[in-house]
Amino acid sequence: MRFKVPKQQPESFRASALYLAGLVKGLSPDRVEFVERRNLHTDEPRAAAAVMDATARQSARCKQPAYHFIITFDPKDAAAGKVTQEVKRKVADKVIEQMGLTEHQVLVYSHKDTDHPHMHFLVNRIHPSRHVAYDRHQDGRRLTGITMELAKEFGLNVLRNREYDRQLGRDREDQGLLPTDADYWQARRDGRQFRSRFDEEEVTYLRETLYDDFRGARSWDDLGERLAARGITLERKGQGMVLTDGEREAKLSDMGKGVRFHVLEERFGEDFDDYMTRRAAEIARADRQPGEQIDTRDLDDAERRTVAGFIAEEPRADMADFAVRQFDDADMDLRYWSQIEASYRSAAGKVRYAERQQAFNEKQEGRDQTWLAKRSRTLDDILAKIYRDGGKARTLWDALEEKHGILDAERMIEENPFILGAVRGIRMGETRSAARKEAKRYFRYLAERRRKWRDAVNRLEHTRAEIERARRRVAQAVRDYELLREIAGTPEALRDTVLEKIRARARALSHVTERAIQQANLSDERRKQMHRAWRQAKERRLEQERKHERGRPFGLDLNLFDE
Repeated sequence: MRFKVPKQQPESFRASALYLAGLVKGLSPDRVEFVERRNLHTDEPRAAAAVMDATARQSARCKQPAYHFIITFDPKDAAAGKVTQEVKRKVADKVIEQMGLTEHQVLVYSHKDTDHPHMHFLVNRIHPSRHVAYDRHQDGRRLTGITMELAKEFGLNVLRNREYDRQLGRDREDQGLLPTDADYWQARRDGRQFRSRFDEEEVTYLRETLYDDFRGARSWDDLGERLAARGITLERKGQGMVLTDGEREAKLSDMGKGVRFHVLEERFGEDFDDYMTRRAAEIARADRQPGEQIDTRDLDDAERRTVAGFIAEEPRADMADFAVRQFDDADMDLRYWSQIEASYRSAAGKVRYAERQQAFNEKQEGRDQTWLAKRSRTLDDILAKIYRDGGKARTLWDALEEKHGILDAERMIEENPFILGAVRGIRMGETRSAARKEAKRYFRYLAERRRKWRDAVNRLEHTRAEIERARRRVAQAVRDYELLREIAGTPEALRDTVLEKIRARARALSHVTERAIQQANLSDERRKQMHRAWRQAKERRLEQERKHERGRPFGLDLNLFDE
């Protein structure tokens, strides 16, 4: 399997649909094996393109709503009978789902006119109800992972490139997919540990396990408690959200149709960022943080008696069970502070993004003003060629549009050019009807320049409105960031807090045994997470001991010389 995202993207839904359907000169409809459609009532190219065009016009900002990419199959797979129509349809379904295009209008054309079977995806980037554009950022990286996973699932050949080999290089069953380059370097810049990604099987298991939790939750607090019982927490990342077990993560959109960031916010009636600000305030006000653990090695006699009293009050509890609960509290406390840290980064990112948008729109205003001045000059030039007083003609045209509207004003001028004043070019002996005919001949050019001038005016007004909205977004983002900063402290203070939580978790983990984890009264998912953390900590300790042994002279035990 291969994929291709053509550098030259379509400018027209209609032209692309007719070409893919083989309905243009030089092609035949016989090239089409089958057509699939999504969120369209018809797959007839002209009708479907008209619907997609109408949807695309609902967005004023997206200049290129048509999106086209290709999935190609290896000819060897086709010769072996692996590339059937059923396989192609399943691949198309999964590609659309994993690309996040299930709610968009899509036409899929399967072609059989070459020795390598392939499918064309013609997508409307504009969402049919929200009217926002699908983000194509790193679509090549997404398609790389999708084609690799689908090739593995259907037993098809795939190009072995460096990205493929890197992602296959997993030497531990619980390592998961490696992070993307962007995630890795962003984690390095933030000074935090990067996380791997859940593999496809783990994502499927999470989706099935958490199905009832996502659909049954009634608030962010309710959802957080349900997920925490399974050792999962939600964190902000970029423009969306991820689920994490502390070491690996998965996108929220991977949890199935209907589990979307904006859908959850609408259902709960609260923005997640506002919820995390409230959550951070609650944690900061608590007299005792959930992760403030008691290390019995550093306790005095009175404190040890307190711990002993706790164990005595709960007959079924012993030190092993107490240690597991200590680690559980410390781990979830670290997760809570990691959530706050992620929200902090998200808030800072929103400020930077809003400021960049404001700066871009302010630069765009200058370009739009220059463009408007150019269009205004060309309009004045053609008015001056037709009318003796071009300035007066333009003023009269403005008045007609204001009184009768744009279309009626154009119709009135076309029918009677003298409504804007005396026309130039009436030579000796020439009748008024001849001058009218000459003016009407120029009207097509005049109306076109007037429309381009009007478009330039609208573009400038739109940019100025965007500048005002950007300023409001900057002010709101700065207020949100400052509020979170007041609660969580400076970035350095927050980082110190997270590091302390990491140390507290490590101390608590050092008291836990494998048997205690197996016998703990926890969910299966939580026990697996604890056991993985315990095993990895044990591996790190053994590695440190081996390094320490290698550092001794001749590998001898130095304690022997003390005897």
